[in-house]
Amino acid sequence: MKSTTPVRIRVRRFITDRYAYRTDPSYAFELVAFGLVVATAFWPIVVVAGTMAETLR
Repeated sequence: MKSTTPVRIRVRRFITDRYAYRTDPSYAFELVAFGLVVATAFWPIVVVAGTMAETLR
């Protein structure tokens, strides 16, 4: 019997199910993702502060 589910969806389910149903999850991925979000949010503040410091000189 041939499967009617596309390969893309089967691969996605395989990856997410492997991650979601682990008995001992690793939080390294969440830590990296959170770090990227914080860095992305914080970077424009640093750039604007640096620009303002240069203009005040």
